[in-house]
Amino acid sequence: MKGNHVEAVREWIAAFNRRDADAILDLAHPEVEYRPYLATVAGGPGAYRGHGGLRRYLRDLDEAWSTFEAQIHSLRSVGEHVLMEGRLRATGRTSGAEVDAEMSWVHTFRDGKYARLRIFIDPREAREAAGLPD
Repeated sequence: MKGNHVEAVREWIAAFNRRDADAILDLAHPEVEYRPYLATVAGGPGAYRGHGGLRRYLRDLDEAWSTFEAQIHSLRSVGEHVLMEGRLRATGRTSGAEVDAEMSWVHTFRDGKYARLRIFIDPREAREAAGLPD
């Protein structure tokens, strides 16, 4: 992954919002772990692992949501982590249900590649997970 971790998160989010599987896989560590929003807040499916898991996640995303976008409000680098605060907006493909939520993401890097994503509703929990003081 070129550049610093903050720039890598910007690239990841842009690729994610485009649902560009090739760009996402280029940024991801082979053993990447991605835990989607619904797994965090509603006990949905567990983590997607590896490059095959990311491809499956993007297919699942397309099946479930007609729109899905993460917006970045702020990014803060802490060692191998980047704390991202932002907003998630989505519309269910079948139900039309809308998600519009402020949340925090902790992006973790290993060997210069994107390795793990954790999503938090409580920003204090995200800061703690990233190793930042309260």
